[in-house]
Amino acid sequence: MARQVFITGGASGIGLQLAREYARSGAAVTLFDVQPAESAVAELSALAGAGQVRTFAVDVTHPQQLRDVFAQAAATAAPDLLIHCAGICVAADFDAIDDDTYARVININLVGSRNVVAAALPYMSTGSQVVLIASMAGLVGCYGYAAYCASKYGVVGLAEVLRIELRRKGIDVTVVCPPEVETPMVVAERKTRPRQTGTLKLMAGTLPLDYAVARIYKGIERRRFMVIPGWRARGLWLTNKLMPGCVSRRLADYLVTR
Repeated sequence: MARQVFITGGASGIGLQLAREYARSGAAVTLFDVQPAESAVAELSALAGAGQVRTFAVDVTHPQQLRDVFAQAAATAAPDLLIHCAGICVAADFDAIDDDTYARVININLVGSRNVVAAALPYMSTGSQVVLIASMAGLVGCYGYAAYCASKYGVVGLAEVLRIELRRKGIDVTVVCPPEVETPMVVAERKTRPRQTGTLKLMAGTLPLDYAVARIYKGIERRRFMVIPGWRARGLWLTNKLMPGCVSRRLADYLVTR
């Protein structure tokens, strides 16, 4: 039986590119997204070696809807690999992010991650794997990312706990922390984000989508816990880890005030 891969946020960006990788490998791919994904299904189905490709409409902020949709999807094929990519980003000064916007980012990125895992776990068995797409913004602070960093730091913390708890069930957990990747979300963000946000992102660099996903795919397949694509991003993370953040914080202060 073909490997069953469930991907949220699979209609575009990192989710769709990962779906391409898994479809080419012969896996059966199921996409979950709040936006229409029929064109993605058509593209993936046409790839050489692709298995069955399906799509389900779902909003990750609605836990009961997620449970119902995952039950429907898993009725014919339970997931061997769950990749949660769905998320949003808001880049603005803290005092420019209103109450509703802040809550929306937290609800989609962090609470949505919890909701997706909670909906999928009943159908996952020993040998399966949960992958959460976080961000370098879940490891290092960035100007303009008060809501986004808070949500992604939370996702990394959630992954740390899930790694411990699911180990006894034989389920592996991977958390992916990429730097900026050329996706439609990033292109839209650049139109309105503060200048300082773009300046600070230079520390970790920007990766082409195919390059980033090729390395993410490799990390997932090797069942690594933390995957950080890009040597500059890994260097920033390592510097933060070895020097308690003092170097990167001073550099950040310099970059935003020059």
